[in-house]
Amino acid sequence: MKKIHSLIYRSMNHEIHYAMSFIGGGVEIISFIYLYKALIGFMTSNLIFGINTLANGKFDFISIYHILIIVIWMLIAAVHQIMIIKFQQLKMKTPWHCYAIALTINCFLLGSFIILGQRMLTSGAIGAEPTPVVIPLVINGLIFMYIQNFLIKSGGTNHPTTTSVVTTVYILMVTKIVAYFNKEHSQSDRKASLDEGTHYLMVLLHFSIGAFIIAKLSDAFGFYSLGLMLLVLIFITFKTWRAHKTSLRDDVIKE
Repeated sequence: MKKIHSLIYRSMNHEIHYAMSFIGGGVEIISFIYLYKALIGFMTSNLIFGINTLANGKFDFISIYHILIIVIWMLIAAVHQIMIIKFQQLKMKTPWHCYAIALTINCFLLGSFIILGQRMLTSGAIGAEPTPVVIPLVINGLIFMYIQNFLIKSGGTNHPTTTSVVTTVYILMVTKIVAYFNKEHSQSDRKASLDEGTHYLMVLLHFSIGAFIIAKLSDAFGFYSLGLMLLVLIFITFKTWRAHKTSLRDDVIKE
């Protein structure tokens, strides 16, 4: 079992990347089911929904709902960049420090997303059509997914993806796996291609499995089904803080 674990999760960076993909799949399927097909981590789908409704000539909240999600996402990105500029002098103590902080923030964000979402679901605030009442929940989810995507993009693997699952991931997976069978390449290049292709496959599998599990659980538990994802997130957060502390201790010993 340990050998299989080490083959799949080749480093702590891979664990973070795959855990975020697994959790992201669950959060995305919940947002799709309960937040009017809004994929809060994939802005292209929201753009298509928004354009389609606007093209039908309706100019009410329902028609701008998906466009509003994109606007909020861009505002979050802008705030993030402003924070980077303002706190650029702030030094992280170890390479794990930033990830540990971001994961901790996401634990609270996911917890609040679950509680607020379930309350709104049971109270009837989440109705047949989107209303301004759901926007605080959407903002909560968008901030969570933004940080999640940041962790995936900068999580330290040799082949990070910009989000859990995008079109390029499918293409890269197939391209790299097929390249492994090209015997004109050296053995080391072929192995590197296979490793990269397998990495993208693991991203897709973790995302898909997470989405499938939560889709099944959501029928009975609603937003509370994401409690499983919260447990996974807490677990990986503790592991990251432990890696941070170990790295700190090693630096002290070297000095």
